[in-house]
Amino acid sequence: MIVFGRLSVTLLIGVAQGLALALMLVLAPKNQRANRLLALLILAVAMMVTPYIIGFAGFYDAYPWLSFAPFETGLAFGPLFYFYTCTLTGGPLPPQWLRHFAPYAVQFLSQALVFPLPVETKDWWDGFANASIISPLLTFASIASVAIYGHMTWRRYQAYKVFLTETRTDGVLFDPSWIRNGLIALAAMALVWGGFFMADALDPSRTYFDRFWMYVGFSMLAIYLGIEGWRNAQLDYPAMGETTTIAPPAITEASHPQRDWAIQAASWAQVVDDRELWRDPEVTLASLAKSLGANTTYVSRALNEGLGLTFSAFINGRRVEAVKRQLADPAVDDDILTIAFAAGFNSKASFNRAFADLVGTTPSAYRRTARLKS
Repeated sequence: MIVFGRLSVTLLIGVAQGLALALMLVLAPKNQRANRLLALLILAVAMMVTPYIIGFAGFYDAYPWLSFAPFETGLAFGPLFYFYTCTLTGGPLPPQWLRHFAPYAVQFLSQALVFPLPVETKDWWDGFANASIISPLLTFASIASVAIYGHMTWRRYQAYKVFLTETRTDGVLFDPSWIRNGLIALAAMALVWGGFFMADALDPSRTYFDRFWMYVGFSMLAIYLGIEGWRNAQLDYPAMGETTTIAPPAITEASHPQRDWAIQAASWAQVVDDRELWRDPEVTLASLAKSLGANTTYVSRALNEGLGLTFSAFINGRRVEAVKRQLADPAVDDDILTIAFAAGFNSKASFNRAFADLVGTTPSAYRRTARLKS
Protein backbone atom coordinates (compact mmCIF):
# COMPACT_ATOMS: atom_id res chain seq x y z
CA MET A 1 0.00 0.00 0.00
CA ILE A 2 1.39 3.40 -1.02
CA VAL A 3 1.08 6.00 1.75
CA PHE A 4 2.92 9.31 1.77
CA GLY A 5 3.34 9.84 5.47
CA ARG A 6 5.33 12.25 7.59
CA LEU A 7 8.75 10.81 6.69
CA SER A 8 8.28 10.64 2.92
CA VAL A 9 6.50 14.01 2.70
CA THR A 10 9.24 15.74 4.71
CA LEU A 11 11.90 14.54 2.29
CA LEU A 12 9.70 15.20 -0.75
CA ILE A 13 9.15 18.83 0.21
CA GLY A 14 12.88 19.44 0.57
CA VAL A 15 13.75 17.73 -2.71
CA ALA A 16 10.95 19.51 -4.59
CA GLN A 17 12.24 22.90 -3.45
CA GLY A 18 15.75 21.98 -4.44
CA LEU A 19 14.65 20.84 -7.89
CA ALA A 20 12.63 24.04 -8.41
CA LEU A 21 15.74 26.06 -7.65
CA ALA A 22 17.78 23.84 -9.96
CA LEU A 23 15.34 24.61 -12.77
CA MET A 24 15.77 28.32 -12.10
CA LEU A 25 19.52 27.87 -12.37
CA VAL A 26 19.18 26.06 -15.70
CA LEU A 27 17.13 28.97 -17.07
CA ALA A 28 19.44 31.72 -15.73
CA PRO A 29 20.87 33.76 -18.63
CA LYS A 30 24.33 34.34 -17.12
CA ASN A 31 27.02 31.89 -16.01
CA GLN A 32 25.13 29.22 -17.91
CA ARG A 33 27.73 26.46 -17.79
CA ALA A 34 28.40 26.99 -14.08
CA ASN A 35 24.72 27.24 -13.17
CA ARG A 36 23.87 24.08 -15.06
CA LEU A 37 26.66 22.19 -13.34
CA LEU A 38 25.26 23.29 -9.98
CA ALA A 39 21.78 22.28 -11.11
CA LEU A 40 23.18 18.84 -11.94
CA LEU A 41 24.66 18.64 -8.44
CA ILE A 42 21.28 19.48 -6.90
CA LEU A 43 19.69 16.83 -9.12
CA ALA A 44 22.31 14.31 -7.97
CA VAL A 45 21.54 15.11 -4.32
CA ALA A 46 17.82 14.77 -5.04
CA MET A 47 18.39 11.38 -6.63
CA MET A 48 20.20 10.23 -3.48
CA VAL A 49 17.12 11.11 -1.42
CA THR A 50 14.58 9.63 -3.85
CA PRO A 51 14.86 5.96 -2.71
CA TYR A 52 13.98 7.07 0.80
CA ILE A 53 11.05 9.19 -0.33
CA ILE A 54 9.50 6.26 -2.17
CA GLY A 55 10.76 3.72 0.36
CA PHE A 56 9.08 5.42 3.31
CA ALA A 57 5.91 5.64 1.19
CA GLY A 58 5.93 1.86 0.61
CA PHE A 59 6.91 1.71 -3.06
CA TYR A 60 9.53 -1.01 -2.59
CA ASP A 61 7.04 -3.19 -0.74
CA ALA A 62 4.39 -2.72 -3.42
CA TYR A 63 6.79 -2.89 -6.37
CA PRO A 64 9.84 -5.01 -5.44
CA TRP A 65 11.19 -4.69 -8.99
CA LEU A 66 12.21 -1.08 -8.12
CA SER A 67 15.19 -2.43 -6.16
CA PHE A 68 18.55 -1.47 -7.67
CA ALA A 69 17.08 1.50 -9.54
CA PRO A 70 20.24 3.59 -10.18
CA PHE A 71 19.61 6.45 -7.76
CA GLU A 72 23.04 6.40 -6.05
CA THR A 73 25.02 9.45 -7.20
CA GLY A 74 27.53 10.12 -4.42
CA LEU A 75 30.56 9.80 -6.68
CA ALA A 76 29.30 12.69 -8.80
CA PHE A 77 29.09 15.21 -5.94
CA GLY A 78 32.76 16.17 -5.72
CA PRO A 79 33.48 16.61 -9.45
CA LEU A 80 30.28 18.59 -10.04
CA PHE A 81 30.99 21.12 -7.29
CA TYR A 82 34.63 21.43 -8.32
CA PHE A 83 33.76 22.03 -11.97
CA TYR A 84 31.05 24.48 -10.91
CA THR A 85 33.68 26.44 -8.98
CA CYS A 86 36.10 26.39 -11.91
CA THR A 87 33.55 27.61 -14.43
CA LEU A 88 31.96 30.20 -12.13
CA THR A 89 35.37 31.83 -11.63
CA GLY A 90 36.08 31.84 -15.35
CA GLY A 91 38.35 28.85 -15.64
CA PRO A 92 38.07 26.27 -18.39
CA LEU A 93 37.13 22.71 -17.68
CA PRO A 94 40.25 20.52 -17.55
CA PRO A 95 41.14 18.44 -20.61
CA GLN A 96 39.18 15.20 -20.77
CA TRP A 97 37.09 16.38 -17.86
CA LEU A 98 34.50 13.67 -18.44
CA ARG A 99 37.02 11.13 -17.17
CA HIS A 100 36.44 12.53 -13.68
CA PHE A 101 32.99 10.97 -13.82
CA ALA A 102 34.31 7.47 -14.53
CA PRO A 103 33.91 6.47 -10.84
CA TYR A 104 30.30 7.63 -10.97
CA ALA A 105 29.82 5.59 -14.15
CA VAL A 106 30.96 2.54 -12.21
CA GLN A 107 28.53 3.40 -9.41
CA PHE A 108 25.70 3.84 -11.90
CA LEU A 109 26.45 0.55 -13.68
CA SER A 110 26.66 -1.33 -10.37
CA GLN A 111 22.92 -0.74 -10.08
CA ALA A 112 21.77 -0.25 -13.66
CA LEU A 113 23.09 -3.63 -14.79
CA VAL A 114 21.28 -5.40 -11.97
CA PHE A 115 18.05 -3.38 -12.13
CA PRO A 116 16.40 -5.28 -15.07
CA LEU A 117 17.11 -8.72 -13.58
CA PRO A 118 14.36 -10.78 -11.90
CA VAL A 119 13.64 -9.89 -8.29
CA GLU A 120 14.87 -13.29 -7.08
CA THR A 121 18.21 -12.78 -8.83
CA LYS A 122 18.55 -9.28 -7.42
CA ASP A 123 17.85 -10.54 -3.91
CA TRP A 124 20.50 -13.21 -4.31
CA TRP A 125 23.05 -10.70 -5.63
CA ASP A 126 22.34 -8.29 -2.80
CA GLY A 127 22.95 -10.97 -0.19
CA PHE A 128 25.95 -12.42 -2.01
CA ALA A 129 28.00 -9.30 -2.77
CA ASN A 130 26.19 -5.99 -2.95
CA ALA A 131 25.13 -5.35 0.65
CA SER A 132 28.35 -6.62 2.21
CA ILE A 133 31.01 -5.53 -0.31
CA ILE A 134 29.96 -3.36 -3.27
CA SER A 135 27.62 -0.90 -1.57
CA PRO A 136 29.98 -0.16 1.38
CA LEU A 137 32.93 0.27 -0.99
CA LEU A 138 31.02 2.71 -3.17
CA THR A 139 29.79 4.65 -0.14
CA PHE A 140 33.33 4.92 1.20
CA ALA A 141 34.56 5.95 -2.26
CA SER A 142 31.86 8.61 -2.45
CA ILE A 143 32.90 10.17 0.86
CA ALA A 144 36.58 10.00 -0.15
CA SER A 145 35.70 11.63 -3.48
CA VAL A 146 34.03 14.56 -1.71
CA ALA A 147 37.20 14.97 0.39
CA ILE A 148 39.55 14.88 -2.62
CA TYR A 149 37.53 17.22 -4.81
CA GLY A 150 36.76 19.37 -1.79
CA HIS A 151 40.50 19.94 -1.37
CA MET A 152 40.80 20.82 -5.06
CA THR A 153 37.86 23.21 -4.76
CA TRP A 154 39.40 24.85 -1.69
CA ARG A 155 42.65 25.46 -3.57
CA ARG A 156 40.72 26.98 -6.47
CA TYR A 157 38.81 29.20 -4.05
CA GLN A 158 42.03 30.39 -2.40
CA ALA A 159 43.66 31.03 -5.79
CA TYR A 160 40.66 33.08 -6.86
CA LYS A 161 40.84 35.21 -3.72
CA VAL A 162 44.50 35.92 -4.47
CA PHE A 163 43.63 36.69 -8.09
CA LEU A 164 41.06 39.28 -7.04
CA THR A 165 43.50 40.92 -4.63
CA GLU A 166 46.38 40.93 -7.10
CA THR A 167 44.50 42.11 -10.19
CA ARG A 168 41.34 43.98 -9.14
CA THR A 169 40.54 46.96 -6.96
CA ASP A 170 36.87 46.00 -6.60
CA GLY A 171 37.38 42.43 -5.44
CA VAL A 172 34.92 42.92 -2.58
CA LEU A 173 32.12 42.93 -5.15
CA PHE A 174 33.10 39.42 -6.21
CA ASP A 175 33.80 37.93 -2.80
CA PRO A 176 33.71 34.17 -3.47
CA SER A 177 32.62 33.33 0.08
CA TRP A 178 29.60 31.46 -1.32
CA ILE A 179 31.99 28.89 -2.79
CA ARG A 180 33.64 28.48 0.60
CA ASN A 181 30.30 28.18 2.39
CA GLY A 182 28.94 25.71 -0.17
CA LEU A 183 32.07 23.63 0.23
CA ILE A 184 31.68 23.69 4.01
CA ALA A 185 28.05 22.54 3.68
CA LEU A 186 29.05 19.71 1.37
CA ALA A 187 31.92 18.69 3.65
CA ALA A 188 29.66 18.76 6.72
CA MET A 189 27.16 16.52 4.95
CA ALA A 190 29.97 14.15 4.00
CA LEU A 191 31.00 13.93 7.68
CA VAL A 192 27.42 13.13 8.69
CA TRP A 193 27.29 10.57 5.91
CA GLY A 194 30.51 9.01 7.16
CA GLY A 195 29.11 8.86 10.70
CA PHE A 196 26.00 7.03 9.58
CA PHE A 197 28.15 4.74 7.43
CA MET A 198 30.23 3.76 10.47
CA ALA A 199 27.14 3.32 12.62
CA ASP A 200 25.63 0.95 10.03
CA ALA A 201 28.88 -1.00 9.85
CA LEU A 202 29.02 -1.39 13.63
CA ASP A 203 25.35 -2.30 13.96
CA PRO A 204 24.07 -4.33 10.96
CA SER A 205 20.60 -4.45 12.50
CA ARG A 206 20.00 -0.79 11.62
CA THR A 207 17.39 -0.23 8.87
CA TYR A 208 16.78 2.56 6.40
CA PHE A 209 14.42 4.16 8.96
CA ASP A 210 17.50 4.87 11.07
CA ARG A 211 18.94 6.95 8.22
CA PHE A 212 15.98 9.32 7.94
CA TRP A 213 17.72 12.31 9.49
CA MET A 214 20.73 11.90 7.27
CA TYR A 215 18.50 12.23 4.23
CA VAL A 216 16.78 15.23 5.77
CA GLY A 217 20.29 16.68 5.75
CA PHE A 218 20.71 15.83 2.07
CA SER A 219 17.39 17.49 1.20
CA MET A 220 18.43 20.60 3.16
CA LEU A 221 21.73 20.57 1.26
CA ALA A 222 19.81 20.60 -2.04
CA ILE A 223 17.81 23.64 -0.88
CA TYR A 224 20.89 25.47 0.37
CA LEU A 225 22.85 24.90 -2.83
CA GLY A 226 19.89 26.10 -4.86
CA ILE A 227 19.28 29.27 -2.84
CA GLU A 228 22.91 30.36 -2.63
CA GLY A 229 23.61 29.30 -6.20
CA TRP A 230 20.67 31.39 -7.40
CA ARG A 231 21.82 34.39 -5.38
CA ASN A 232 25.13 34.25 -7.25
CA ALA A 233 23.79 33.12 -10.60
CA GLN A 234 23.65 36.60 -12.16
CA LEU A 235 26.98 37.97 -10.92
CA ASP A 236 29.63 38.44 -13.60
CA TYR A 237 32.64 37.03 -11.79
CA PRO A 238 35.95 38.17 -13.31
CA ALA A 239 37.66 35.27 -15.01
CA MET A 240 40.89 33.99 -13.58
CA GLY A 241 43.50 34.23 -16.29
CA GLU A 242 41.89 37.19 -18.03
CA THR A 243 44.95 39.24 -17.08
CA THR A 244 47.42 38.51 -19.84
CA THR A 245 51.10 39.10 -20.30
CA ILE A 246 51.69 42.05 -22.61
CA ALA A 247 55.35 42.87 -22.09
CA PRO A 248 57.74 43.94 -24.83
CA PRO A 249 60.16 41.13 -25.71
CA ALA A 250 63.09 43.24 -24.49
CA ILE A 251 61.96 43.04 -20.88
CA THR A 252 63.18 39.68 -19.67
CA GLU A 253 64.66 38.32 -16.48
CA ALA A 254 67.77 37.33 -18.38
CA SER A 255 68.39 40.90 -19.52
CA HIS A 256 67.84 42.24 -15.98
CA PRO A 257 69.23 39.52 -13.72
CA GLN A 258 69.88 41.92 -10.80
CA ARG A 259 66.71 43.98 -11.05
CA ASP A 260 66.08 46.03 -7.93
CA TRP A 261 62.33 45.70 -7.43
CA ALA A 262 62.20 48.51 -4.88
CA ILE A 263 63.69 50.97 -7.37
CA GLN A 264 61.51 49.65 -10.16
CA ALA A 265 58.38 49.87 -8.01
CA ALA A 266 59.20 53.43 -6.95
CA SER A 267 59.68 54.41 -10.60
CA TRP A 268 56.38 52.91 -11.67
CA ALA A 269 54.60 54.35 -8.63
CA GLN A 270 55.82 57.81 -9.65
CA VAL A 271 54.33 57.34 -13.10
CA VAL A 272 51.05 56.18 -11.58
CA ASP A 273 50.95 59.20 -9.28
CA ASP A 274 51.97 61.73 -11.94
CA ARG A 275 49.31 60.49 -14.36
CA GLU A 276 46.82 59.67 -11.61
CA LEU A 277 46.18 56.28 -13.20
CA TRP A 278 44.50 55.19 -9.99
CA ARG A 279 41.52 57.42 -10.81
CA ASP A 280 40.44 55.06 -13.58
CA PRO A 281 37.56 53.04 -12.07
CA GLU A 282 38.19 50.23 -14.56
CA VAL A 283 41.90 49.89 -13.89
CA THR A 284 43.16 46.33 -13.54
CA LEU A 285 46.61 44.86 -13.24
CA ALA A 286 46.57 44.22 -16.99
CA SER A 287 45.56 47.77 -17.95
CA LEU A 288 48.07 49.27 -15.52
CA ALA A 289 50.86 47.08 -16.89
CA LYS A 290 49.97 48.19 -20.41
CA SER A 291 50.11 51.84 -19.36
CA LEU A 292 53.54 51.25 -17.84
CA GLY A 293 54.82 49.37 -20.90
CA ALA A 294 55.49 46.33 -18.73
CA ASN A 295 53.80 43.01 -18.10
CA THR A 296 51.52 41.84 -15.36
CA THR A 297 54.10 39.52 -13.83
CA TYR A 298 56.70 42.24 -13.43
CA VAL A 299 54.28 44.87 -12.16
CA SER A 300 52.83 42.46 -9.62
CA ARG A 301 56.30 41.40 -8.49
CA ALA A 302 57.46 45.01 -8.20
CA LEU A 303 54.49 45.92 -6.06
CA ASN A 304 54.78 42.82 -3.88
CA GLU A 305 58.56 42.77 -3.43
CA GLY A 306 59.38 46.43 -3.92
CA LEU A 307 56.54 48.04 -1.96
CA GLY A 308 55.14 45.13 0.01
CA LEU A 309 51.70 45.81 -1.45
CA THR A 310 49.17 43.93 -3.51
CA PHE A 311 47.80 45.61 -6.61
CA SER A 312 44.50 46.26 -4.82
CA ALA A 313 46.21 47.83 -1.80
CA PHE A 314 48.47 49.95 -4.04
CA ILE A 315 45.65 51.47 -6.12
CA ASN A 316 43.03 51.72 -3.38
CA GLY A 317 45.58 53.22 -1.01
CA ARG A 318 46.07 56.14 -3.38
CA ARG A 319 42.35 56.51 -3.86
CA VAL A 320 41.75 56.56 -0.11
CA GLU A 321 44.45 59.20 0.39
CA ALA A 322 42.77 61.38 -2.24
CA VAL A 323 39.42 60.92 -0.51
CA LYS A 324 40.94 61.75 2.87
CA ARG A 325 42.33 65.04 1.53
CA GLN A 326 38.91 66.00 0.21
CA LEU A 327 37.11 64.97 3.39
CA ALA A 328 39.50 67.03 5.52
CA ASP A 329 39.06 70.17 3.37
CA PRO A 330 36.31 72.41 4.82
CA ALA A 331 35.85 73.99 1.40
CA VAL A 332 34.69 70.70 -0.13
CA ASP A 333 30.97 70.16 0.35
CA ASP A 334 30.50 67.22 -2.02
CA ASP A 335 28.87 64.14 -0.55
CA ILE A 336 31.17 61.28 0.33
CA LEU A 337 30.20 58.97 -2.53
CA THR A 338 30.78 61.71 -5.10
CA ILE A 339 34.27 62.18 -3.71
CA ALA A 340 34.88 58.43 -3.68
CA PHE A 341 33.73 57.94 -7.27
CA ALA A 342 35.89 60.87 -8.39
CA ALA A 343 38.85 59.11 -6.80
CA GLY A 344 38.23 56.00 -8.87
CA PHE A 345 36.05 53.78 -6.72
CA ASN A 346 33.24 52.22 -8.72
CA SER A 347 30.93 51.09 -5.91
CA LYS A 348 29.93 52.03 -2.39
CA ALA A 349 30.82 48.55 -1.13
CA SER A 350 34.38 48.55 -2.47
CA PHE A 351 34.94 52.11 -1.20
CA ASN A 352 33.65 51.44 2.31
CA ARG A 353 35.69 48.25 2.62
CA ALA A 354 38.90 49.87 1.39
CA PHE A 355 38.45 52.95 3.59
CA ALA A 356 37.73 50.90 6.70
CA ASP A 357 40.69 48.59 6.05
CA LEU A 358 43.16 51.42 5.47
CA VAL A 359 41.89 54.11 7.86
CA GLY A 360 40.15 52.06 10.52
CA THR A 361 37.02 54.19 10.66
CA THR A 362 34.10 55.21 8.48
CA PRO A 363 34.42 58.07 5.95
CA SER A 364 31.80 60.17 7.73
CA ALA A 365 33.54 59.74 11.10
CA TYR A 366 36.88 60.64 9.50
CA ARG A 367 35.38 63.80 7.96
CA ARG A 368 34.01 64.97 11.31
CA THR A 369 37.28 64.31 13.15
CA ALA A 370 39.52 65.81 10.46
CA ARG A 371 37.51 69.02 10.23
CA LEU A 372 37.43 69.47 13.98
CA LYS A 373 41.23 69.41 13.96
CA SER A 374 41.57 71.91 11.13
